[in-house]
Amino acid sequence: MPAMITAYLLASDRLLYELPSSGRLVQSMLFRSLSAESKDLSRKLHDLSSSLGMGAPYSVTRLTTAREFVRGRYASVPKGGEVRATFKLLRDEFVDPLVEGILKADLEVNGVPLEVAEVKIGRKDYENLLLRSPVARRVIFKLITNTILDKEFPPPLPHVLERPFEAWNSNAPEELRLPGTLVRHLYLAEPENPTWFKEAVVELWFGDERVVRESWLGRLSYSMRRLDAYVGRMAAALMRFAEFSGLGRRTTMGFGVVAVRLHPHRKGRSKRGSA
Repeated sequence: MPAMITAYLLASDRLLYELPSSGRLVQSMLFRSLSAESKDLSRKLHDLSSSLGMGAPYSVTRLTTAREFVRGRYASVPKGGEVRATFKLLRDEFVDPLVEGILKADLEVNGVPLEVAEVKIGRKDYENLLLRSPVARRVIFKLITNTILDKEFPPPLPHVLERPFEAWNSNAPEELRLPGTLVRHLYLAEPENPTWFKEAVVELWFGDERVVRESWLGRLSYSMRRLDAYVGRMAAALMRFAEFSGLGRRTTMGFGVVAVRLHPHRKGRSKRGSA
């Protein structure tokens, strides 16, 4: 069962951090929190992520705070100021232990201890995503954080949904896994104009090594009118799921956070005066 856990945290002293690379801070918090409750589950999540690759059972957001604390690439949060970390888990077994761990762990960022003010949980269900998703005829993806996709522009819809598709089939119950033929049908989706999309880069540091990742930001929209109702409903479920799995690569480090807006098919109104 996909879940979104947001921790609201108060800084015990002035906290300075870089926004674009702060997904790594949230990733570290996730494993520190889960380990505080169960070292075995923390190890299992790490091992699954390594073995499944694009099907990894979690993603994270960047560390976020109020706009007034942000200056360019950096956030300067005063003592008592709030930061938020969101962890997205794709398997139910990790959810409650993570919440318990957040409350137990001694969380900190860049040496500044953080106090847990509140934890909120939102859950979805794989079966309900399939049964209750509309027959979508149009979709808009808003890429909130740097998203690592193929360089082809505009990217075909199957390329955009590669990470959600792999993550769904790696973590959903076997009887709810999506057929491979879905990917072929998604090539029928057509990019729409206007599409606002721009290249962006983000720097990450691994010890003393600096790594630059090329990525994308902006909005992508697609018409799915050429898809039949059965495929359209599966596609809509996968797109809603993308808000949990993220898009593209490095979603476990805060890349590929997306908001999805679906426009369902609406039957035409009957003509005035008809029986």
